[in-house]
Amino acid sequence: MSLAQELKKSAFVSGEFDMLVTDHIGRMYLTQGHELFLYSEEGKLMYQFSDLSRGEIEHLDVRNPLKLLLFYPGYGQIAFLDNTLSPTLDIVELNRLQLELAQLACTSFDNGFWVYDPVSFKLVRFDQGLNITNEVDNINMLVGAEIAPVQMVEHDSWLYMNDPAHGIFVFDSFGTFTKLIPIPGAKYISVRSNGIFIELAGKLIKYDPLNFQQMEIELPIDNYKEVRIEKKKLFFLTDKGVSVYSLTK
Repeated sequence: MSLAQELKKSAFVSGEFDMLVTDHIGRMYLTQGHELFLYSEEGKLMYQFSDLSRGEIEHLDVRNPLKLLLFYPGYGQIAFLDNTLSPTLDIVELNRLQLELAQLACTSFDNGFWVYDPVSFKLVRFDQGLNITNEVDNINMLVGAEIAPVQMVEHDSWLYMNDPAHGIFVFDSFGTFTKLIPIPGAKYISVRSNGIFIELAGKLIKYDPLNFQQMEIELPIDNYKEVRIEKKKLFFLTDKGVSVYSLTK
């Protein structure tokens, strides 16, 4: 699938950023050490957030734009921000939940969240009151492999764990393992209603979970650090900033 002839550069955000995340309406969340910036799809700075007490931002989940999840694995803490990047009061101390060695976290339906601890091989879901709703022990035995996931995301009550060595492990809302999408090597995955977008080295794959078809999306530029896709826009993070391209038809 070639998009090069149908794309037009529509916005640019200048800066040296560490990470790019986009939400379902095309807004950009950019990190720079301990700072977080929210830009509109037109490239206008809307809000920013900074917290020196927890170090650099490593994991950011914007599935719910009204309640963003920031995970600091080195501190064992999960923080939440509202849609203006203002901190809320519900800081989660994972050591109090016996998950101080957790390495992944993501938001879940009804204001819940998932946490994965690779030391105990445990996957746990909490509701907004910090009550355990689902718990999966010895996940390695469950999936039949020694996994080392680098990303976890929920969409439509399905949980996806990206393990570059094996592919994408898919679990239902109860934590029951359902299948493996055998596409290894993913740097990042975005799960949307029209498919799963998988960023590999130098290319973007669209995977249809209904018919198992894969489509490679030919990208218009090289030398980017990260790429994201939202509806009819492509976002490229480079050393100089973020370039936004829109489909012309």
